[in-house]
Amino acid sequence: MSHDPLFVVTSVIYAVVGSIMTTMLFRRSLSRKGKARTMWTILAGIIGGSTIWTSHFISLLGLETADEQFFFLFISLGALLISILLSAAGFVLAAKSDQSVPVGVGGGLVGAAFAANHVISVFALNVVGARSFDPLTLAIAITIAIACGLLVTNRQLRPSTQWRKYVPAVAMAAAILSVHYIGISGLIISDGTPSWMSDIGIPDRYLFTMVVFFGSMTLAIGGVVSRIDHHSTLDRVKALEFIAFHDPLTGLPNRAYLDDRLRSPCYSGSNVAVVSFDLNRFKNINDVHGHQAGDYVLKTVAGRLKAVIGQDELLCRTGSDEFVGVKINLRSRIEAADFAARMREAVVEDLEWEGYKLSVGSSLGVACMPEDGTAPEELLSKADLAMYRAKRRGSGCPVFYDAALDEPNRAKSQISIEMRHAIENNQFELCYQRQNRISDNRLVGFEVLLRWHHPEWGYISPEAFIPIAEREGYITEIGEWVIRRACREAAAWTNPMKIAVNVAARQLAGDDLPDIVRSALEDSGLDAARLEIEITESGIISDYDQALRIVRELKALGVSIAMDDFGTGYSSLSTLQSFPFDKIKIDKAFIKDVAHNPQSAEIVRSTVLLGRNLNIDVLAEGVETREQLEFLRGIGCGHAQGFYYGKPIQSENFEAEAPINVVSLRRGGHVSGRSASTVQEA
Repeated sequence: MSHDPLFVVTSVIYAVVGSIMTTMLFRRSLSRKGKARTMWTILAGIIGGSTIWTSHFISLLGLETADEQFFFLFISLGALLISILLSAAGFVLAAKSDQSVPVGVGGGLVGAAFAANHVISVFALNVVGARSFDPLTLAIAITIAIACGLLVTNRQLRPSTQWRKYVPAVAMAAAILSVHYIGISGLIISDGTPSWMSDIGIPDRYLFTMVVFFGSMTLAIGGVVSRIDHHSTLDRVKALEFIAFHDPLTGLPNRAYLDDRLRSPCYSGSNVAVVSFDLNRFKNINDVHGHQAGDYVLKTVAGRLKAVIGQDELLCRTGSDEFVGVKINLRSRIEAADFAARMREAVVEDLEWEGYKLSVGSSLGVACMPEDGTAPEELLSKADLAMYRAKRRGSGCPVFYDAALDEPNRAKSQISIEMRHAIENNQFELCYQRQNRISDNRLVGFEVLLRWHHPEWGYISPEAFIPIAEREGYITEIGEWVIRRACREAAAWTNPMKIAVNVAARQLAGDDLPDIVRSALEDSGLDAARLEIEITESGIISDYDQALRIVRELKALGVSIAMDDFGTGYSSLSTLQSFPFDKIKIDKAFIKDVAHNPQSAEIVRSTVLLGRNLNIDVLAEGVETREQLEFLRGIGCGHAQGFYYGKPIQSENFEAEAPINVVSLRRGGHVSGRSASTVQEA
């Protein structure tokens, strides 16, 4: 049987467009979950079933027979309904799970929709004579339908390559067309009279218009729904992207956006200036006027900054009151300085809040690509280092990164970060420096020294990490660890000696120190008379009454108290009179020049005399030569410590080294080297 070419072309167009639409909707359903997935698969089934029916019916309408054709309305509508139901059921089942069985059964149902539509639609054709199918041809058509149905669902769920995602649409269009044209070739119309339903037909010229209209409307509905979903999804994605990459308060891009942009080709391949700055006095505004005032300041400043940002420039808010400006296509450092100055002028302009005049300042640090680095995180870090230097300088001018000036601060920041884990990872160690009686060089005790052994950096000087520990607040926890560890180790010595432990000013400022010392003594079993607590004048001056109360509580425990680094701070007779000191430690700065500097010698001599008159022992720190020792012996100083008596002893070597007769070792001179610093010396 032949077909009208116009109908064939129209049928092919509907099959291709409808198959693309159907498989696209089914693929979209796979990205959904729950009820949303089910609804999308049902929509795919409706569009798919309608496409099968529309394309097939147009082909039937183009079938050229000897007599005028009519179609039975109810059988035609039944074919449409069966196609939609089978297609929807197949897609829903296939989308329920990615297991082979449900996917295969779902594909089989879709294939059944192709075959069922063909058979039912043929019986809707009202022609003179009886209709029958050639079994072999029909079997081939049904086999193709099932195979293509399996391809539709399997390739949708398993598009292993880029091109295979188009296989489902090709398979569906091929199934629609091949089932009809192969199946119709096996249609047999024998001579006879029409069936009893022959008078309920609809002429094909009317059906063609109706089917084309129906098919077009169905595809249009599917397309509109798909576009609505696409744009709504796109809007949601854009909204989420904005939230992810922008600050909600100011609307400025955030750090994530900044990192992404700095890694983009237009930035990485260009000369770039990165300017880091924050708002000086912002915390004061928050504390005095509240967070609403702070938010107002941020939004106002952000608005001003947006107004001065030009082409090839970017501004981001990266923290509470922290901002970063970026300029690409930089021609000179002067241009970078102008860019930074422009932003600072926008920041420092006064603003008003509920009748109050608010003023903020700003310190700006600048790093440039490529001379200061090429990695985004490196540039940002170096710009921050330059900004911190600008803050310390107190200058309003932008400061460019300088490795010689800024890298020491980076090292301090790294130490601060690593220090958080030093205690829990057992990186701290104790050493013990000998304290000897000068009259006979007899060993009388040890000062406890703290060392940090980092697994990668090796030993870190206390002079480097103790000030950072005090600034960051770690010194209290470290100080408690030192007291407990020193008491526990000293209690285990076979040769009992006295130990001296430094405490920092922050430890004196709190109320916990006496309880910590009491607990350490009780837990270790160390006699309180063997423990000496060393304090500095800075710890006393910060809160005189608090320090006096803590020292008296410590004395009540039975420990002795020493004033460390005497002469370097705010030493006064009233302090020696009020505090129950058992020992005065003369700072090593005076001992170093005692043999050559008359002033240093007189200060040391006066301190020894003062201690004798107040009945307080005096110990000289930093003794390294026999000349220094003889001077101290001559003026009647009682005790000394330093490299002259040996290097500090590590905990694990204590029992082996501590009992050595230091007198015999010093007959011929002194031990050279550098002394390890104590907590307070740092």
